[in-house]
Amino acid sequence: MTGMNIVGVQFRRAGKIYDFNAAELLLKLGDRVVVETERGLSLAEVKRVAFEAASDRDPDSLKPVVRIATKKDLDTAGRLDPDHAEKYSKEKIKELGLEMHVINVEIQFGGNKVIIYFSAPGRVDFRELVKELASGLKTRVELKQVGARDEAKLSGGIGICGREFCCSSFLREFVPVSIKMAKNQNLALNPSKVSGGCGRLLCCLTYEDETYSVLRQKLLPKGTRVKTPEDGYGDVLKGDILNQVCLVELDTGDQKSLPLNDLEVVEAKEGVDDDWGDDIDFDDLMPGSDNSDAAAVAKLEQEEQVESGSKPRGQGHNRERSGNRPKRGRGPRGRGRSSGSGSGSSSSSSDGKPRRNQSGDGRKGESSKRRGPRNSSKRPSSPGGEGRRDKGPKDRPGKPKKDSDKP
Repeated sequence: MTGMNIVGVQFRRAGKIYDFNAAELLLKLGDRVVVETERGLSLAEVKRVAFEAASDRDPDSLKPVVRIATKKDLDTAGRLDPDHAEKYSKEKIKELGLEMHVINVEIQFGGNKVIIYFSAPGRVDFRELVKELASGLKTRVELKQVGARDEAKLSGGIGICGREFCCSSFLREFVPVSIKMAKNQNLALNPSKVSGGCGRLLCCLTYEDETYSVLRQKLLPKGTRVKTPEDGYGDVLKGDILNQVCLVELDTGDQKSLPLNDLEVVEAKEGVDDDWGDDIDFDDLMPGSDNSDAAAVAKLEQEEQVESGSKPRGQGHNRERSGNRPKRGRGPRGRGRSSGSGSGSSSSSSDGKPRRNQSGDGRKGESSKRRGPRNSSKRPSSPGGEGRRDKGPKDRPGKPKKDSDKP
């Protein structure tokens, strides 16, 4: 019988499972084995055994299991102690004054490499620290910065349920968690109730979220008109998700809890849905959740939509362009000509006397011909400079009209 003897192993408790080719080795669950990895030989524990009779997988694509671990492989006497490495690294971090917190220290098989997991509020320059640790521990050192969830997974602890953390006991991979899952399960939206030891949302919120979603879809929306078997007609007030029971307000004014299967839908109001919890600001309740960045982005997008709704994009853009438009010989329609803003225009000097066009082409106010009598009101009405803004050439006493003032 041909096939592949494949085993799944884990390198640490509740860690990710990797497949290896066991070849002719007969292994069972819980066996400690030595496997070949990209970083060299490593100790692992068998968590899954499988045999593929007709497999299209290339045997060379999987790393091999070298041997079953012997007593010599499991004996740590005379090797680098993880506790000593952790204590030494903490001392060096304190000497260098780095803002780092050592979480766990892992010694690879054979003691040829030390992996130090740490957490920090930001980026840390640990180049000098690596040199000090490598010279003190006499081996290669690798530093890995982890987040809040990984810190709780490596450290371990007891949750609010009284059991060990799911992430450190059996949860192998983290999945996205949303505050909407707590709302979907009708939980108390209290940060102390829906947060774990890492300060993030509880991972167990995802366990029953799908079940609640399926059961919620079977409930009748609020305001649905129904017919009861014995008491006539009424309106749905609310529903019980787990028991699949609806609270109905009868036309007589009484309220009754009836099973969902006993209700006959007469009329469902369009657009009426379950609005429980819509008046709660989830972002303020959980400011440190994993969804805070996405909520902040959504809030910004909502503010931009509100702003764009009150001021259309095209209108605001045109106003901005008109406000930055430089003053030329031809001003905006319906406005007087500002003094000294372009060639070919008439303006008044500081002594109040009118100043004619100084352009060298001999034309008398070409822009005034185009503009007409609207903008000629800037011409002073008297040599004394009083009344600079008059009512136009038609109302100017004793001043004959000129050809240039014709529209």
